[in-house]
Amino acid sequence: MKLCQDVYALTRKFPKNEIYALGSQGQRSSSSVPLNISESCGFQLYPRKKMMFLSNALGSLQETRCFLQLSLDLGYIDIETHTKLDKESDELIRMLVGMIKRVKSQIA
Repeated sequence: MKLCQDVYALTRKFPKNEIYALGSQGQRSSSSVPLNISESCGFQLYPRKKMMFLSNALGSLQETRCFLQLSLDLGYIDIETHTKLDKESDELIRMLVGMIKRVKSQIA
């Protein structure tokens, strides 16, 4: 949730012409991460479904990282902000991969 909140705060500062373009895409990809993780919790008895939602969250997280890099490249965020959020997203990736591995071991 923290990364999503940070992305929403960042996009409020984007130029007006990016509010509904890149800004909106960053908001959607970052909000998709906790939403998919939450949805996966409803499928404790169905590991394949749970893994699908966790995999979707991982894909959205990678998309958010791309959004952050593009925002840096376009000069919408500074290097310090990018570095902080990139480290945060990297930690989330490690956690998600661990969750996916645990669920995958239940399927095998």
